[in-house]
Amino acid sequence: MNAHPHGDLPVCVATVLCDQVIEDVRSHNKSAIGIFNAIQTQQLPATHPRMFAMVSLTNVAGTAEVTMVLRSPSGNAVVNLEGKIEHGEPLATYDLVIELVGIPIEEEGVYFLDVMNGQNHLGGRRFTVVVQK
Repeated sequence: MNAHPHGDLPVCVATVLCDQVIEDVRSHNKSAIGIFNAIQTQQLPATHPRMFAMVSLTNVAGTAEVTMVLRSPSGNAVVNLEGKIEHGEPLATYDLVIELVGIPIEEEGVYFLDVMNGQNHLGGRRFTVVVQK
């Protein structure tokens, strides 16, 4: 019998982009504040000052290395982030919270945050950059 309920790969059950993540010190539960799907700017290029990516994974046994790649509408990698879950239990859910500071925004359109394990796409989130004229 396979030790992993869903095969050998971690399963991404949520990907959230937000303004802030608050973690309760006793329960370790997390609150995502200001979840968004779009960023408005007056002009391009621009810099988004700060956002958080929170990725929830399950089906982790041992160690899972996760890469998050933020891609522009033209497909260029804007940011590469790496995270790791060590000594996971397959039935537990783990949250990776990563702060992104000073994100360069050079294009209007749909950006993609891809969650990867090696070459395997686990999940992701998209958001739209809109120039307000």
